[in-house]
Amino acid sequence: MDKINQLFIETLKKAEQEGKKEYVFAAIWSLMKEIRGYHDKGFMEKILFQIARKKLDFLMVAKSRKEVNEILRPSLPVYNGNTFLPNGPFHVEEEELVIWSIVSIKVPLNHEGFLRYHQLFKKIVEEQHL
Repeated sequence: MDKINQLFIETLKKAEQEGKKEYVFAAIWSLMKEIRGYHDKGFMEKILFQIARKKLDFLMVAKSRKEVNEILRPSLPVYNGNTFLPNGPFHVEEEELVIWSIVSIKVPLNHEGFLRYHQLFKKIVEEQHL
């Protein structure tokens, strides 16, 4: 978690230097808590780092409290009747993979859910050599 913690520290310093609004700081702390929760569940730090990096990048350019709230929402896909797709401009596929993993432990995935989970796993873990 050292690399992830360092990323948060650097982002907080940058946010302070840029005079970001208080709700951005609150969002950064909230994201830190979320990432720590995923870490406590045993998820790979390389994946967690990617989630943190992408969401922090989004937070640093957010233009409103509404955007900040959208960024903090879990990256849940949408089902179009045939397949699952990313949902919105702040969707982070690494976070979606973590969510699929959590869900798959609790309930069996349907066929489309399994295909999306497998697609993300292959793309993120295998192709990026994580």
